Amino acid sequence: MRVTTMDRYEPPPGRAVEFVPSPAALHAAAGSPAVPVPPSVNQRFHLATAEHTPAGAGHWLACAFDLPPGPVDLDALRAAFEAWGRRHETLRSGFRGKGTEPERYVVAASAYELVARDAGTYPSGGAVREWLTRRLGATCRPLSWPSYLFAVVVRPGGGTVFCGFDHCNADAYSLAVAVREIREGYAEAEARAAGAGPAGAGPAGAGPVGAGAVGTGLGSPPATGSFVDYCAEEAGQASAARSVDAGDPRVRGWAEFFAGCGGTTPAFPLPLSVPPGARAPQGTDTRPLLGADAADAFEARCRAAGGSGFTGVLTAVALAARRLGGGDVLRLCTPLHTRYEARWTHAVGWFTTVAPLTLDITGVRGIEDGVPAARDAFRAARTLAEVPFAQVLPVLGGAFRRTRDDVFMVSYIDYRRLPGSEHHRAADAHHISSVTTADDAQFWFSRTHEGLFLRSRFPAVPAAGTVVGGFADAVGRALAGHRS
Repeated sequence: MRVTTMDRYEPPPGRAVEFVPSPAALHAAAGSPAVPVPPSVNQRFHLATAEHTPAGAGHWLACAFDLPPGPVDLDALRAAFEAWGRRHETLRSGFRGKGTEPERYVVAASAYELVARDAGTYPSGGAVREWLTRRLGATCRPLSWPSYLFAVVVRPGGGTVFCGFDHCNADAYSLAVAVREIREGYAEAEARAAGAGPAGAGPAGAGPVGAGAVGTGLGSPPATGSFVDYCAEEAGQASAARSVDAGDPRVRGWAEFFAGCGGTTPAFPLPLSVPPGARAPQGTDTRPLLGADAADAFEARCRAAGGSGFTGVLTAVALAARRLGGGDVLRLCTPLHTRYEARWTHAVGWFTTVAPLTLDITGVRGIEDGVPAARDAFRAARTLAEVPFAQVLPVLGGAFRRTRDDVFMVSYIDYRRLPGSEHHRAADAHHISSVTTADDAQFWFSRTHEGLFLRSRFPAVPAAGTVVGGFADAVGRALAGHRS
């Protein structure tokens, strides 16, 4: 799966069709009672800023993938989307109200029904991108339902599916779940329709858009848990852990981490020319770092040194920062998944936490030298992450202050380990993020069957673009084996 942003993505032109809740489903949502499951920690922070976020400027993430070649059966695709929404409870969950504790409601699976509607024909990829940007910004908002967009762009001989989600509903792993399950659900629904004879409007382009009469798509997908249940369990665990205090060594570790950052969150160690309290439009840099063979060789070097591909990447980041004047000690946050139980393997939701990582590369000259230190630093960070930041913050009190909205972050995801990744290349699968504003730099490393890639997010001011571009170059040199 290729990781990019909407301004860098080139969609195909064609006829757009959206799949939206039927009037009956919307009526059921409006009348759904509240359920006593609070937002997750991540959702709570996200919702706290939602009411102040301008329309169209939200944080969403999306996947795009091609259907198998051939005429697109809109009825089969509608059935696949509908079955998928019934399968994953978070897609039927919404929030009402304002502030950090809005009430949650869940639409019954039996009431979840989708219909297809035309969304226009677009003669160029740029026109499709403009339409998608507008629709994702309007739809993917945490206090609306649905807070996601299901759509397809139909072209001669095929179609490209788009699934966009407000972050409340999904993480990067969930995008891979979507690609696999919706493609499989479509194939099954299409096969059922073929076995039963023509149904509904038939292939796209042959007639009007309608709900059709095809079956519900997914037959026997792997069992999965519900993210709503995860949120309930997280709340129970947080309640039981409220006795955590300043004497807990993990809390002390968090406090020392923030003290090392000057009493606030970590910042990119090189100057970006954006003062605290100011924001700029988002700049993006996407680039390949290593091809498949070179990435395999890099990982082999890291394993021989006692680490992994991820700890090798961390070492390269620290070496690049030091080469450009960042010093020997690097502090950053790294996201971690929380899908520790088998029931979350195929679930859709926001299953992540964040770990505070301090990496000291004093005396380190190359990847092999630094991997052991990076490995130990990552292990220590995972231990601190056992106490989430939300529980640490009240204990820190005045010792912590927030000076920027963004946090210097390095993310690493190996898409080869995710379900269905062997089909990502054939399906031209993409992970697409929104373009917003920025006041610090953040970096996403993605390992795929094609190699190792980097997406950088930073304030779009000339100085920052030059610094981040030079930093990405330096990371590439460190990964290739250049020593400092």
